[in-house]
Amino acid sequence: MHAGSTLFFDVAAQRDCWPGGAWPLVGAEEAANVARLFALAARLGIRQGGAVCLHAHPGVGADAPTSAGASGRGEAIAVDATPDAPPHCLAGTEGTQRAPACDPSKPLRCWTRGRDPAAAVDLDRAHADYVASGCAATPDAPPLFARVLDHVTAGIRDAVVLGAGIEHGLDRAVDALLRRRIRTHVALDATGSATPEHAQQVIAGWKRRFVDVTTTAMIERLLTRAD
Repeated sequence: MHAGSTLFFDVAAQRDCWPGGAWPLVGAEEAANVARLFALAARLGIRQGGAVCLHAHPGVGADAPTSAGASGRGEAIAVDATPDAPPHCLAGTEGTQRAPACDPSKPLRCWTRGRDPAAAVDLDRAHADYVASGCAATPDAPPLFARVLDHVTAGIRDAVVLGAGIEHGLDRAVDALLRRRIRTHVALDATGSATPEHAQQVIAGWKRRFVDVTTTAMIERLLTRAD
């Protein structure tokens, strides 16, 4: 694993999915490990991107505006939601904001549903690009998101997945990366789940598909062994 060909892909690294949030999937120990990986990415210049939750307020329909900045504050975004999940990451609330120590080293740019795929012409390497796919949908389902993910993963050999929702957003992210024939690693001690039993089933499925289920310490070791 080399820093120049590695992507850190984080899912729902937002306040509502962290300790004290509306849907705290990630515990304190896991949150600390996520922060370690963000610091490692900044130190080594590792490419970063990911998926975020940005849900509409109750009663807002699917034809709501779909334009958002990095935080989504003040916007009404309709995205797929996980069944039975409590209200979380509602547009315009503090819960959509980045979790502590989870800001990428480059300016975060969030792409939302409803935008013309031609807007992806603005993709560059000066930003950390994220898609607002929510907690239930694949991060490359709409054509625009597919173009963004193709850009984020271009030239990437290894991807490290971390964040909230092993059996939800993380599983969809792993699927999207494997479809692009990228060696995929999941730092389990930097992830959280809603239902441990379901998460274990997902992890078993990853192993059958040759996903590297690993730890934060091992990722650090693999990326810094040449130092």
